[in-house]
Amino acid sequence: MYDADLYDAIAFASKKGFGYIVPDLMIPRFFPERFSQSERRRIREFAMSKNVSISFHGPSDYLNLGSLYPEVRQAVLERMKLCLDLACDVGAERFTIHLSPPLDFVFAGRKGTYLQDHWVIYKNVMKQSLLELVEYSSGKILICVENDQLTKITMEVLDELLSSEKIFLTWDITKSHTATGKHIASIENFLLRHLDKIRECHLHDRKPRKYSHDILGVGKINHQRYLEILAPRDVHFTIEVRPREEALKSLKTLKTMLKNLGWEISFHI
Repeated sequence: MYDADLYDAIAFASKKGFGYIVPDLMIPRFFPERFSQSERRRIREFAMSKNVSISFHGPSDYLNLGSLYPEVRQAVLERMKLCLDLACDVGAERFTIHLSPPLDFVFAGRKGTYLQDHWVIYKNVMKQSLLELVEYSSGKILICVENDQLTKITMEVLDELLSSEKIFLTWDITKSHTATGKHIASIENFLLRHLDKIRECHLHDRKPRKYSHDILGVGKINHQRYLEILAPRDVHFTIEVRPREEALKSLKTLKTMLKNLGWEISFHI
């Protein structure tokens, strides 16, 4: 996020022992329209020369794939496709997205809820949007839905798609917990049901009632428990800590966690 450019990020990753980088496509310097075809080719070749792969975090600011306004939804899909084009051109492996929950409606004297017809329409629109992105990706890149902001409705949509479609999941460990460090049972149970579909895991920490994306080891979440579940699987671990100097500290902590589990991993740090 704070790196000067993709070349700088790749070079740092290669030097410090990270296997891949994950540029965030909400950041203007990484917008796809900034990269010509020749530049994309150079980035791909540079990453290969440094033995560093690339994944992307798709734009998630106000881009709701379940928007009920047809022209808004179409614009969101077009933006996502531009980002997927960039990801494919530079040889990225995964593309993580967030699903926005539908708007709720406040009723007098009680908490907001969803209207049944609104719920049904939203689910159909979200399902069609995801299917369109999967079809557009043509299997060149794995589209992974992150658990951040998952709700009962979005989990129902994914339950329908994960069994038959080429769509995958990203498990953000900290964001499947509350601000006090307690796991959210509904989200964790959903992810455990679909372990075979998880392709990326976001690692960061959070001091109780503080901000997330903190250095690994400062909070109360038992990350080793989740590493034990995910490490033997086809899962890539993203240290989602910023800036990169703090991510490097977390990489050392991750090495210790994995060693405690009997995994001897060689990092050049």
